[in-house]
Amino acid sequence: TNMPISALKEVNVRLNRGEVVALIGRNGAGKSTLLKAIAGLLRPSSGEVVTNGRVILLAGADPGFSVDTSGRRNVEELARAYGVEREEASEFTSSVIDFAQLGDAINRNFRGYSSGMRGKLGFGFITNLRPEVLLIDETLGVGDREFRAKAQKRLIEFIEKSGTVIISTHSLGLAKELCSRGIVLDGGKVEYDGEIASAINKYVEFTSTENVP
Repeated sequence: TNMPISALKEVNVRLNRGEVVALIGRNGAGKSTLLKAIAGLLRPSSGEVVTNGRVILLAGADPGFSVDTSGRRNVEELARAYGVEREEASEFTSSVIDFAQLGDAINRNFRGYSSGMRGKLGFGFITNLRPEVLLIDETLGVGDREFRAKAQKRLIEFIEKSGTVIISTHSLGLAKELCSRGIVLDGGKVEYDGEIASAINKYVEFTSTENVP
């Protein structure tokens, strides 16, 4: 599916179905704004964003949990809200709960969960969805080191089973490992769009020469 995007300043990008693309740039380059525009959370003042299929923005690890119900009930209700088919719902819920490994706490009120527990359940939930268009705004800071390693593995599997993926990341290693294409954004404009290794080189060159008089 093609996604012509004209948002921010003269950003014009077309992504094809199945592409895994890294969005690279410094803080304030416009990466989060671009992802929010693609996700439909921000409406561009001019130009248009055209997407095809279910778009999911993974930014933080809270898909919209309610504090007044149990972890299990939250997963079941949110699965419906995110369009998980009824016949897949119980398998979906089991998979999320197995991943989060919260033990008996899964049946307790979400309000009493620590931020680490909330992060594990949220991350497990989001990475169990199957979006046609997946947008990731760098979110691997959940849990302890052991959990982060497990989360990274699951994230990679999630990316592989999703359709078109855009990852905004500061980790050039992760970008190189997962993506075939890189878009370098700076000051709301596309400075480079092409093969991932070249995009990373361009970004490194771009950021290392900017302070030279």
